[in-house]
Amino acid sequence: DELTALAVQDITVGNTRPEVTIQQPPDGGMFSFGDTIPFTVKVTDAEDDETGPIDCSRVVVQSQLGHDTHLHPLDNYTGCTGEIVTDAGDSHGPGQNLYYGITAQYEDKGAPDAPALTGSTSLTLRTSFREAEHRTVTGGAGGGADIGSRADASGGKRLIEIEDGDWVAFEPVNLAGVESVTVGASSGGLGGTVEFRAGSPTGELLGSVEIPNTGGYDKLISPTAELKDPGGSTTLYAVFTNPDWGPDKADLLSVDWLHFNGPGVEKEGGTTVSVKAEPASGTAPSAVSLSSTVEPAEGRTIASYHW
Repeated sequence: DELTALAVQDITVGNTRPEVTIQQPPDGGMFSFGDTIPFTVKVTDAEDDETGPIDCSRVVVQSQLGHDTHLHPLDNYTGCTGEIVTDAGDSHGPGQNLYYGITAQYEDKGAPDAPALTGSTSLTLRTSFREAEHRTVTGGAGGGADIGSRADASGGKRLIEIEDGDWVAFEPVNLAGVESVTVGASSGGLGGTVEFRAGSPTGELLGSVEIPNTGGYDKLISPTAELKDPGGSTTLYAVFTNPDWGPDKADLLSVDWLHFNGPGVEKEGGTTVSVKAEPASGTAPSAVSLSSTVEPAEGRTIASYHW
């Protein structure tokens, strides 16, 4: 039997779809739940530009809570500039892959004998604290890192089976307002170096940390590395290296979480955290008592704590 297929495409003559750009915050910018995030939207429209400045009351910005591969609509804001107040982020429980989505759209005024058209754009913001298992993709000489369920891990899982040359990538990432990264990792093997690179596993080196043998894959340490901002949004690669590793040796290390330090895209900092260790120095193994003091910024309350 003969079959027929039909496709329909609307063509608008006499009006051009507006172009919408979110100038601030950047795609992949870092935030913490509870932050206030300023936004700036730019609109260009061939027809509306001829009649004067863009009418910002026609710009609608929507915030969305991202969870894995779907988004929950939250708040709508009107205008080319404004501030998004993020929620507490506690609706899905610990260890969930949560992020924020921002969408901006503009409906133009149409043209003689032509209907109005809408232009839109969107971006993603990532949390400063990131479970390592929420990587975007993995690969490398050993086939990449696996995700293993571990009862003592931060979100119940961590990256395991890490060999020399393996890597994980996070996308999108923008390091504006980020000064350093703290890595929660452990090793019952040789240990190794975690290199942070921009754009590819061999891209620009932004910083690195050393993870020695910690006495077991369940014994976590948290070294910090300063990070260079490569400028703009990129794919951030964590590359694991140790040239002394061989197929007959144990995994280099495991990675539980990453914490990107700095205000990121937040409107204002202000909350300060101080940590005190007793004793402050000594030889391993030793028992150390940790205490902290948190001073929230004016008008802010502390939603959660994480060691």
